[in-house]
Amino acid sequence: MSVARDNFAVMLNPNARRVSNRVLGRISEIVDPDHVYVSEDAASAPQLARSIMEKGYETVFTGGGDGTVTQFINMLPEAGAPRVGILKLGTGNAMAEIVSSGDPLVDLRAYASNPSQDDLRLPLCESEGTRFAFAGLGLDGWVLNDYRALKARCEAGPLRPLVQNVGGYFAAALGVSVPRMFKRWMSRRQTLVRVTNVGGHAYALEGGPKGGRVARRFAPGEVLYEGPTNNVMFGTCPFYGHAMKALPFAGLDPLRFHLRVSNMPVARLLSQLGPLWRGTLTHPQLFDFHADRVHLQFSEPTPYQLAGDAMGYREELTVGMSRQAIELVRFI
Repeated sequence: MSVARDNFAVMLNPNARRVSNRVLGRISEIVDPDHVYVSEDAASAPQLARSIMEKGYETVFTGGGDGTVTQFINMLPEAGAPRVGILKLGTGNAMAEIVSSGDPLVDLRAYASNPSQDDLRLPLCESEGTRFAFAGLGLDGWVLNDYRALKARCEAGPLRPLVQNVGGYFAAALGVSVPRMFKRWMSRRQTLVRVTNVGGHAYALEGGPKGGRVARRFAPGEVLYEGPTNNVMFGTCPFYGHAMKALPFAGLDPLRFHLRVSNMPVARLLSQLGPLWRGTLTHPQLFDFHADRVHLQFSEPTPYQLAGDAMGYREELTVGMSRQAIELVRFI
């Protein structure tokens, strides 16, 4: 028997790792099936989202990974947008880390019983007309590309279940991405980047027990960083996938995103996975900033990932704060 009222809907991505017939059946026990929508494929998702929006739901839960959530928030109108719930049903689930209890069915049942849950207002970044909570160029883009290739190779084989989670990312990183970076390092091939502040005042940050401490202020037009890099990350969400707190200063300033430029040696990075995951990593070749708009210029095409989706390669990219934030239903 469904227990939900009809003021909210659930939109599911059937390709998400944890969306199965069993999970769909459990969701339909909580929510009237008339308010559960399943996209046939990625191409049909925009039309389905528009149809859901036209019905005037106060809250829409998305069931999938960060790509599913990001696709949905880019369809929201600037005014009158519904609250967004995130069901942790994908692979990485970075955005779910800031609002979810960890159990999507528990969250959904809690909301069905008490729709007046707490909200979290999440500012967003924007680049090339797309709003998002986190993205990066460099090592994380390489790992994502290699992970996608690994999944494709294992799609029909017995190893498929083993590469559908964080183990797959480690296999791709350690088996392909990291050796590639070592090879580049041995051949003295470096990617250079110039990061220019093209917004208001920006700030260099230093880590501390209470978060980022301002170490320097940059005026509009100043260069924040120029030199070698193996990763440039930015976002308003502190987490990447699998609870890795890659952007620990995100969310501390509601008007600026956290920009992190790394040129840490890969071997050193691998030896510091614990602090990296906890968001406590510091290193002389790790540079942190708060900014509201920057222009990135790389010396060569660099792999770009946005909310866990591969976006090809970029030599230049401008990233800024979006005018639009989203209201997320929070269960923690």
